[in-house]
Amino acid sequence: MKEKIAVLGAGSWGATLADHLARNGHDVVLWEVSPSAAARLERERRLPTLDGLVLHPGVRVTDDLKKALTGRSALVNAVPSKYVRNTFRLVRETGALAPEAWAVSVSKGIENDTLKRMTRVMEEESPALAGRVAVLAGPSHAEEVARSVPTAVVAAGPSELRDRITRLFNSENLRVYTNPDFVGVELCGALKNVYAVGCGVCDGMGLGDNTKAALMTRGLNEMVRIGVAEGAQVLTFLGLAGLGDLIVTCTSRHSRNRLLGEKLGQGKKADQALGEMTMVAEGYFTAKSAKQLMDHHGLDLPIVAELYAMLYDGKPARAAMRDLLSRPPVAEMMHVAPFIRQTEEKK
Repeated sequence: MKEKIAVLGAGSWGATLADHLARNGHDVVLWEVSPSAAARLERERRLPTLDGLVLHPGVRVTDDLKKALTGRSALVNAVPSKYVRNTFRLVRETGALAPEAWAVSVSKGIENDTLKRMTRVMEEESPALAGRVAVLAGPSHAEEVARSVPTAVVAAGPSELRDRITRLFNSENLRVYTNPDFVGVELCGALKNVYAVGCGVCDGMGLGDNTKAALMTRGLNEMVRIGVAEGAQVLTFLGLAGLGDLIVTCTSRHSRNRLLGEKLGQGKKADQALGEMTMVAEGYFTAKSAKQLMDHHGLDLPIVAELYAMLYDGKPARAAMRDLLSRPPVAEMMHVAPFIRQTEEKK
């Protein structure tokens, strides 16, 4: 069934999903905050940061948020996490949300200081959406989805919304799975970016596959511990939103978070590295939130601690690697084994 959809955020992922939804037969409006960028995208149908995308003719681009929302039954939040709160405050202030409107978030982050997931921020700023927000995550670089490269993602949230997301997004080349663990899927999507920065550091330092494999595996261990402390399920971290997205974000040449880390590994400070980036690297902001979650829950997360020190305190990459490797040896599963036993006991 054709649905009227507003996609908020015309970056590479937002534009790619708008194009995908239009190709799936839906009526799509794409909102871009910058009037000049919106006019250029409406006219040229291309993004300078995404060579593989030619925007579907059925996608209308606007910088008028009220116009974008009017008459739309579904919203897709593709705004960078730093701007989600302000954007959904503006959504509320337009007064244009349809009574039946619901939303799916593809914005991957955890708000600094409040430590709230993006779906909670959306509901807080636009209370009319409370209980009608879901999340879509998984290993899905825009560069490949835009070229119809086969991809699998996972939808989480209320059961009715999971079904709606599947109907909207599922296609020949984009397979949508479902997962009831709303908290876990959203945390996975945010936290994997932190460890992608770490893998980029390995690349920048000229280290090998062994090092990256170790960092990814131990990073997954840390993700599980944060997730369980926040109420997520262990098995979610072994799925598409967790392990799947961790692999692609840590290893792909398309990953802006891995690129940020590569620059750090080459000896650049965070400010310089970020200044050279043309797109938002969410891992920078999420590293701060991960460190705050670590402190809040009293967790020992050495990779998070060292990445935070590199990004925010200017610690050199080689010093961070040295300190990680010089930690006393411990049992590999000492932190997650209790969670696994609890899962088995519940079966």
